[in-house]
Amino acid sequence: MRSLSRFLGLVPILGLAELLLHQYFAQRAPDLQDYQRLAPALLELKRLGVPVVVAPSWAEPLLRQVAPAAFPLAELARPDDSGFTTFLEVSLLGQSAPELAGFATKQVQQLGPFRVALRQNPRPEPTSFDFVTAVDAGEVEVFLDVDEQLRPCQRRERTHTSTGGLHGHVAYPRLRHECGGGRFVGVTLIEDQDYRPRRCILVQPPEAGALVLRFTSVPASRRLVGFAGFSYFLERDIAVDEVELSVAEAGKALGSYRAAGARGWSRFELARGANGSVEVKLRRLLHSASDFCFALEAR
Repeated sequence: MRSLSRFLGLVPILGLAELLLHQYFAQRAPDLQDYQRLAPALLELKRLGVPVVVAPSWAEPLLRQVAPAAFPLAELARPDDSGFTTFLEVSLLGQSAPELAGFATKQVQQLGPFRVALRQNPRPEPTSFDFVTAVDAGEVEVFLDVDEQLRPCQRRERTHTSTGGLHGHVAYPRLRHECGGGRFVGVTLIEDQDYRPRRCILVQPPEAGALVLRFTSVPASRRLVGFAGFSYFLERDIAVDEVELSVAEAGKALGSYRAAGARGWSRFELARGANGSVEVKLRRLLHSASDFCFALEAR
C-alpha cells in the first residue's frame, strides 16, 4: 500500500513534467533535421506561380537551404505580393507572415513543427507582361539617346561579370546590353529597405542624354505598375532625386517617376491609353547616381 501511495503521489509530478516538456518542444525552434524532413512534403505542395512565404522571416534561409526548388528566383525576388493570387505559408513557433494579414486561409497542414497553409489574396492584380523577364529574354531594344539621336546598344551574352562585395556595387550580369563608356542594361538583384531581394532591370544612365528601352510586344492592359530603387544599403542616405524614369506608349507620354535612394523600393502606377510600342527613358539627375534598378509590369 505504501508503494502504491508513493506511485500515486508521483502522478501529478509526471503530469507537470509532461506539460513542461510539451511547452518546451512547442516553443523550441526546429533544427536542421526538421527542415530536411519538411522539404519533400513542401516540394509536393509547391506549385509554380504560388510563392512560398516563411514566418518568421529569419527561418526562410534555412528552408531555402534544404528546398531551393521551392523558391524560384522570379517568385523569391518578386517586386511585391499584389501580382499573385495564392501563397504557400510555412510558419513555425506560432508565427504568421505580416504581409499576408487579411489573406484567407484555404488549406492547413501540420507537418512536424511546421504549419503549412494555402493563403488567398483577396485582391490579386495578375501580371500579363513582365518587363524584367522581357529584358532577360532579349525581347527589348536598347538605345543611347544623345541630342535625340538614338544609337543602338549591343546585346552581349558573355561579358565579364562582377560583384562589388561588401559595401560594393550590385552584381553586374553576364547577359546585358552594352552602350559604351562602361554603361549597360541588364537584369540583377538589389535589396529593398527591409533588405529583401528584388529582381529588376539595372540601368546606368549616361552623364548626358538618356537610355531608352523599347518594348514592342506588350499586350493590352489597364495600367502599368512600376517599382524603382537603388541598393538600399549603399544609397539609403541620399534623399534628393537621382534618376528620372519616364514612359511613353505609341509616342504618347504616360508619365514619369523620380527615384531617390532614401525612398527604398517604391511603387508607382501609370494608366495606359492607345496600345503600341512602350518606351522607357531613363535620365540621370544627380551626377553621382549609379546602379539604378526598376521593374515594370502590365496589369
